[in-house]
Amino acid sequence: MKLLRFLWSILLFSSIAGATAQEKLPKPTDLQMRWQKMETIAFVHFSVNTFTDMEWGYGNESPQLFNPTALNCEQWVKICKDAGLKGVILTAKHHDGFCLWPSAYTEHSVKNSPWKNGQGDVVREFAEACKKHGLKMGLYLSPWDCNHPDYGKPEYNQYFKNQLTELLSNYGELFEIWFDGANGGRGYYGTDSLHTRKIDKDYYDWQGFIDIVRELQPNCIVHGGGLPDIRWVGNEEGHAGKKHWSTLLPKDQFSKDKSLPAQLNEGHENGTRWLPSETDVSVRPGWYYHASEDHQMKSLPRLMDIYYESVGRNSLLLLNLTPDKRGLVYPIDSLRLLEWKRQLDLDFKENLVTSKCRFSSNNKKKLKKAFDNNYDSYWKGNEENSFLEIDFQKPVTMNRLLIQEYIPEGQRVKSFRVDYLNDNEWVELAKETTIGYKRILRFLPITTQKVRISFEETLAPVMITKVAAYNAPVLLAEPTIRRDQQGMVSILSPEKFGEVFYTIDGSSPSRQSKKYTAPFSFDGKGTIKAVVYSGENHGEVGTQTFGLSKEKWTLKESSSSNLNLFDGKPNTSWVSPKKEMEVVIDFGEAIAFSGLTYLPDQARWSRGIALNYQIYTSDNGEDWTRLTAGDFSNIRNNPITQTIQFGKKVTTRFLKFATNTAADGQEVLGIAELDILAE
Repeated sequence: MKLLRFLWSILLFSSIAGATAQEKLPKPTDLQMRWQKMETIAFVHFSVNTFTDMEWGYGNESPQLFNPTALNCEQWVKICKDAGLKGVILTAKHHDGFCLWPSAYTEHSVKNSPWKNGQGDVVREFAEACKKHGLKMGLYLSPWDCNHPDYGKPEYNQYFKNQLTELLSNYGELFEIWFDGANGGRGYYGTDSLHTRKIDKDYYDWQGFIDIVRELQPNCIVHGGGLPDIRWVGNEEGHAGKKHWSTLLPKDQFSKDKSLPAQLNEGHENGTRWLPSETDVSVRPGWYYHASEDHQMKSLPRLMDIYYESVGRNSLLLLNLTPDKRGLVYPIDSLRLLEWKRQLDLDFKENLVTSKCRFSSNNKKKLKKAFDNNYDSYWKGNEENSFLEIDFQKPVTMNRLLIQEYIPEGQRVKSFRVDYLNDNEWVELAKETTIGYKRILRFLPITTQKVRISFEETLAPVMITKVAAYNAPVLLAEPTIRRDQQGMVSILSPEKFGEVFYTIDGSSPSRQSKKYTAPFSFDGKGTIKAVVYSGENHGEVGTQTFGLSKEKWTLKESSSSNLNLFDGKPNTSWVSPKKEMEVVIDFGEAIAFSGLTYLPDQARWSRGIALNYQIYTSDNGEDWTRLTAGDFSNIRNNPITQTIQFGKKVTTRFLKFATNTAADGQEVLGIAELDILAE
């Protein structure tokens, strides 16, 4: 009897301990759950910055600059809906303080713009468009205001509350309010001089701001500020960490050995607050429209990576659009988003896990709940060593695996492993960390009849609400061909799992051509073509024509970044010293050529874009002969490769490329790549 009581007490204690551990797990609110299930939403940055070609204004911009000629909020919203996005957030007021609604508390708004003779309201039109097309509406309101004279003083808090109340009271239901993290800086603040204002961490009345949100918009999630419901993912590049917890510790308990962005990107396994992440990224380099970025729209493969590295890693994706000066989303951008939606639909078209499959586990209770496509039902594993096994009843080919935890009861999985049956032996397919709301694995195609998921480390018994498998089509995009200064050619395929074939004689590549496996030497003139294959299907052919080898090329004045001029990488650049707006190249020997190409700096904050050019030649690097000169038409707005033809063949050892006028008044010359045209 004593033994029985002893065993019962152990069982009771272990049950209580297990229950206590589970109760301690942070859990999302209903509001946070509804937000997480949206998965993909849109940002729209449109304001006076669109007309000044800036990212951050200083607050001295005249409302007269704001005058879109064809503003159509319905176009924005319709594009978002067609792209599968579930909500849209508009920047109602950015750091410059200009308001897209006729605020009663400032003159720095649309009411003093020529647009609709000052009678327009962008927020109103945006709200009506969202309602008409069935998308949820959110608003961005920057706490920092470079235009307001009281910013930095206690009085500003009331001004901000007044504007917050206007937005939350007059435009319908909001699903999210975005408070940015910018806390003061350079601006005019209602004065005639550009100066800096700083604030301390206790300046904003965050509790007062949140009280207004909770009272006026109880179904609205809060991003940013001192009392958020969700967190920034730690970067603006579009990726959450491979290990990604929806929980965080209090800020005073953050690690001193790891940067703040890195901790936000990963979260804390032992976090005490449920603060899921939002991954914000723009479809272009900038957040606002710039004509100079029309050629820098993110590629379809990159957008696909962003989806898998945000939604597929337990985060929510916030994808930014940039309406132009007309007030319309640019055609290239809208078409790319529709391509993205079509590709996602193809990737997840057919779930290979069906009712015809057989399922097994070491805990078979409610096992089918993990496969019924109902998020509110789930399978619960054992305390330790839980696994799920899927028997497809026949060989199937797959390259995607989707797993979802039932997170209303907390995030539990620390690590898991996936194996598949190959010739009657289990082979490891993937060994990963967290799961959370959704984890999507991508891998090389496998053909198998059985897959097993082992939950190796958990904080509490695992709860799985969905497991799905797909065979996504290979994205057969055009490969990129590059050559470095040493003459080594790399062929970069956006599809990680395709096969690349190439030719070096300008002929069209096929499966019978040479297969690309590693960089190869090609130091002469010629045209290389490459194509990506998946089975018998192939994508567009990539083509790159190279001139003479640059292996002997040097800059006459050596610089730590001089190799950037010849490295074949458009995303690196060489920039001259200030007021020395020229570059002198020593070819190492006399060469003959008939023209050259100039690619300006491609960085988001481009430096030294030459508006004109002067070209000189020399046999000794001292005595120069002017060869030609001219202008680059519209290069500031369209900084693509510029071709200069000499009209004759010249032979020289030294070449000087110079400008006397750079964009935006800069006193430097910036070059991403300089190449010669040889016959």
